[in-house]
Amino acid sequence: MRRVVLLASIAALVWGCATPPEKISGVPNSGPCTSADRERLALLSNKQTKAANGDALGVFLIGLPVASMSGGDNETEIAILKGRCSK
Repeated sequence: MRRVVLLASIAALVWGCATPPEKISGVPNSGPCTSADRERLALLSNKQTKAANGDALGVFLIGLPVASMSGGDNETEIAILKGRCSK
């Protein structure tokens, strides 16, 4: 029983980690892609990479996805910007 609880806890922590930006799919949306959108996408992709790496390290060291827990996950906005700018 303890093994099942431990595995479930580990799975929950891993699924709570930030997704690397290259694995985020764009969400189709309307509107033109401006240079500000491209700059914002580059900035958020950089932050998301750091969050994903921080989560991986946090889960390895203390068992918690620290970056995602502190609001460092920008997956939704990246998906929107990718959808707008990948046309």
